[in-house]
Amino acid sequence: MTEDKKISIEHGILDHIEKDGRITQTELSRSLRVSIGLVNAYLKRLVNKGYVKVSNVKTDTIKYMLTAEGLTQKYRLTRSYMAHSLDFYRKIKVAVEHRIIRLKLEEVRTVVFVGSGEIAEIMHLYLGDTKIKLLDVFDDLPDGQEKTFFGYKVKPINELEKYIKEHEVDKVLLNYFEELDTLEVKMKSLGLSDNKIETRW
Repeated sequence: MTEDKKISIEHGILDHIEKDGRITQTELSRSLRVSIGLVNAYLKRLVNKGYVKVSNVKTDTIKYMLTAEGLTQKYRLTRSYMAHSLDFYRKIKVAVEHRIIRLKLEEVRTVVFVGSGEIAEIMHLYLGDTKIKLLDVFDDLPDGQEKTFFGYKVKPINELEKYIKEHEVDKVLLNYFEELDTLEVKMKSLGLSDNKIETRW
């Protein structure tokens, strides 16, 4: 896991707790899009460092509270997070520009997105200046969760194989910087060929 991701998770947990101390680990897991086990490990670390206090409101309800040190750490992480975010967006911008140039050179006309996060949002923005048409968006969402992406209803990844067979899709764009190898293997397991999957930046 990258340092940026660690900062993002810790900042996210502290930020959520400051807003609502009764937030559950399940809610944190969904909001931050990480496993409950990882949330639990971070919370234990934050409690051990003295940033978070835990109290039992009822037998089955836990309340989290930021300590003075926790608030200081949250603001420190906010500054660090913003600095990393600006650098991250600059890198994304350059990477997306390169990808768009390649897609144009390959005369790609239709694409679907896998991933609906910040990288996909920037990719969508740049696609608007081209003749390349975004057909649909797929993502690995938690069970029961619904999401829209610029008017598209995000579909589960397990529907992608059927979708590709029924529609003329030139490229499947993986909108991630991390774990691309794992995602590429997953796409191939759905029957997608190498020339259909775009992982490069």
